[in-house]
Amino acid sequence: MSITEKKQIIELPLKFVFTEEGASDLMRQKVRFNRLTMGDKSEDYGVLLDKVTPAFLQRMVMADYISKIEVSGVEPVESRSDIIELSKLIVSGILYRNYAEVSLEQVLKADPVKQWNHANPSLVIDEKTQFKEGLLQSFVDRHEDELRKMQDELVEPIYARINNDETLLPDEIETHKELLQNFVGAVYPLTWFVLLKFRKTREFYLVIRDVRSSLSEFLKKSNIAEYASLLLMELASNIENLNILREAKLLYGTSQVDMQTVLQDPKLRLPVIESLRKKNNLLTFSWKLGGTSLAIGKRGRFQILLYDRDINYKETRESFEVTKAADVKRFNLSEFYQKLHGGGNDLELGMFYLSFVSEACENMGIRFESMVTQFTAQTITTLTFGI
Repeated sequence: MSITEKKQIIELPLKFVFTEEGASDLMRQKVRFNRLTMGDKSEDYGVLLDKVTPAFLQRMVMADYISKIEVSGVEPVESRSDIIELSKLIVSGILYRNYAEVSLEQVLKADPVKQWNHANPSLVIDEKTQFKEGLLQSFVDRHEDELRKMQDELVEPIYARINNDETLLPDEIETHKELLQNFVGAVYPLTWFVLLKFRKTREFYLVIRDVRSSLSEFLKKSNIAEYASLLLMELASNIENLNILREAKLLYGTSQVDMQTVLQDPKLRLPVIESLRKKNNLLTFSWKLGGTSLAIGKRGRFQILLYDRDINYKETRESFEVTKAADVKRFNLSEFYQKLHGGGNDLELGMFYLSFVSEACENMGIRFESMVTQFTAQTITTLTFGI
């Protein structure tokens, strides 16, 4: 079952940093790594790409090969659709991978598996079991008919609930069904192997019930991919507008042009964007997916960050060591931007959406935190999710 693609190609200047497993596999494939300077001024090794296919990106995320992805040197309005699509693919990939891990844990701790392992200590089935290459997939393929029936049994009650949900529009119903298939398609071959092997046991219905229950929970959480991506873009546009107005004052002077006109008139806006680009003062978008980027044991926790560089900070003081030693201030996100704008009305939409995402996360059982950190050289907006 394939992951749906809405864009054929995502064209952005991409930096990929890999997990230990991902790096090892890529090195075996003779992939050459580059030394990368990241948004926090640290250096890491990874690869640079100027475009990527959605299917490839999600496969890498679902395989837990990627530790961090960054995009810099782009203007949010100009690259809006690609940034939103990239973010949605990353977050969806994390959700699919986490469901695959949760469902595997559920079947491995089920009573039929425990009983088998107790009776067959030399043939224990667990996450460490080594199978010959291709054996699991071959077994699943040979039992295709039984697998299809079992998958139908797994998803049919959820399909029924979706079809009978009067709050959903027809296109939303189809989207939910598509997401359901994507989650099922992400399940590991070992999970299907165990389910097929023990499908005739008395306790099998209990195993299916647990796997279905977690599937429903993850389907409920799937909206976070869109919510988080739109919040990211709202914040990025807001910060970029502030930077444009600040740079426009340097280029045009406050007495020569109305600052709001700069935001709306391409002839005035584009030169300002180019000036910011030459100074390397455009935003950096960063997604920390886990692996070596986040603390061990934090499955389902990921971060989306925006790095905004202070244009008045001298080049010679932008080293990582100076940044680490600098005075650090932390703010609540809404309070920080309200202070930044002086309480103006232009932030109402952004702050409303932040409040909406916070409430939505609470309803979906997703932990959500937002924070703004100021170093001497830059401001970092961090959105942390626990799914």
